[in-house]
Amino acid sequence: MVHSENATDTTNTVSNNNNTILGNQSQSIAEQLSQLTGNSVKDSEKIMNSWLGKRQWDLTTSVQFDQEVLSRLRSLRVALLVVDFQNDFVDGSLKIGDGDAGQDPANAIGPLNELLQLNTWDLVVYTKDWHPHNHISFLSQAHNSDREMEKKDENRTLNFFDSVQFMKPIKTEQILYPDHCIQKSWGSDIHPEVHIAPKAEYIMKGVDPYLDSYSAFNDNNGRSKTELEDVLHREGIDAVVIAGLAYDICVRFTCLDAVKQNFLAAVIPECSAGLMKKGIEESESAFKKHGVAMISKEEAKGITDGEFLPQEWVQKIALAKKSSE
Repeated sequence: MVHSENATDTTNTVSNNNNTILGNQSQSIAEQLSQLTGNSVKDSEKIMNSWLGKRQWDLTTSVQFDQEVLSRLRSLRVALLVVDFQNDFVDGSLKIGDGDAGQDPANAIGPLNELLQLNTWDLVVYTKDWHPHNHISFLSQAHNSDREMEKKDENRTLNFFDSVQFMKPIKTEQILYPDHCIQKSWGSDIHPEVHIAPKAEYIMKGVDPYLDSYSAFNDNNGRSKTELEDVLHREGIDAVVIAGLAYDICVRFTCLDAVKQNFLAAVIPECSAGLMKKGIEESESAFKKHGVAMISKEEAKGITDGEFLPQEWVQKIALAKKSSE
């Protein structure tokens, strides 16, 4: 069959029109993604292309991207998690500000309260160290008759912040601290200047006398869990925004465990305070490695307003299906 020159022109015109439509469609999706995340259109296009892989933009992939990525991002339920903002860590027996990082927790209270006073979080959770009087982390209790350390630790003079190896009743490595956050004591109370959100949940950790619990999810040995994971699942939470004390200890391990439990996680340094410079550096290196977003107070507000999402969250959602294929 011989095609006329007009027929060829018509085919080329249709093809060009289709390409234009698909190009406009792709641009529209990139703009929607940018509106959700606060990122540039160019950055959004990079994420879209990573999701697309070797496929082409067409009606099918456009619908899939909307369902798998945009719809998920629009419907995220986000919790604000305030870690251990207790009297003993602010101005009590284990003041975070006494560490070599020189970060005074009092300076974090103002920006933290701005976030706590928002009514747009899907859930607010406060965690508390809740130690029995004979807790394994207390230097004053290290030589109790119900526990046994390695001989090298038993026979040396111990000081605050020494690391020891307990052999009994549970084998665990432990840093020794001043007595702090003893159950029902003044030191265990949330600092009075910290705003208390209505209908908040409270998670107690470190309740086992023989195990410490830096993470708000479980003890340091992974033997038992707190109620936090169950509470987050019960409330349908997808992502947690985390702040508190100490940034390089309990905040750090809570963030990393949140990721392990498949929650999207972000941390707010300006609403937190760290104890040691080295610990802060190690924490932030771990955050970058494991996809914990480090965000500002204003960016946290943007999350609740639907105007910002951390790039780490967007990438994890966009590439989740691809990584499972």
